[in-house]
Amino acid sequence: MFNSLHAVEKIVYPLIALLLVVGSTAAFIDPEYYTLVLAKEDGPIEWLTVIGLLLSCAVALHRVFTLRKSKNAGFIAVWAFLALVCFFGAGEEISWGQRIFNIESSEWFKQNNAQQETNLHNLVVEGKKVNKIIFSALLGLSLLVYLLVFTFAYRKFDGFKRFCDSLGVPIAHYHHVIAWFTVAIVAEGLIKGVGRSSELFESAAVFVFLLNISFPYNKALFQK
Repeated sequence: MFNSLHAVEKIVYPLIALLLVVGSTAAFIDPEYYTLVLAKEDGPIEWLTVIGLLLSCAVALHRVFTLRKSKNAGFIAVWAFLALVCFFGAGEEISWGQRIFNIESSEWFKQNNAQQETNLHNLVVEGKKVNKIIFSALLGLSLLVYLLVFTFAYRKFDGFKRFCDSLGVPIAHYHHVIAWFTVAIVAEGLIKGVGRSSELFESAAVFVFLLNISFPYNKALFQK
């Protein structure tokens, strides 16, 4: 399998593994150091997430601009939406630069945001965090459907394959699926009890996502 990987994947996969090993080891040996240094707000793990999201945004925008004349509107809309989601995610991770530029939150965000910051994923609605409702439960369910349904149905059913190709849906290789679940097992299983363990999952998962959309199973579909 390793020989069939793209040259970039051969570099990035070991780096993802290194991130998981370093992060999970730190969480086991010194949970306080992991939580207060590695995984803190604007810490190294969070900034890796931001970098991964911005790179994914760049890939999506590249597809939009290079394929806009040769693909249908639905195809371009899917990739424009992916670019928007990745940019939004990067902005949310750093609260749109609020902490960097020392910008004070408005009174509304102070009253309705769990961290009193200017972002949407930490909003509290009727006592429940938006992050848990949308960014965890809904996104997690969507990811499972994508990995367990799209990955196999695309290879088995011609009609589903034509549907995905018409909309430019990037289909995961099996090694992408394995990587997704490996990240989840390590970051959401082994160190689940450590504070801010989700930061390690987000960071590693973002780079798996980057590989997933950059070098999909149906890569021929994205050639100009």
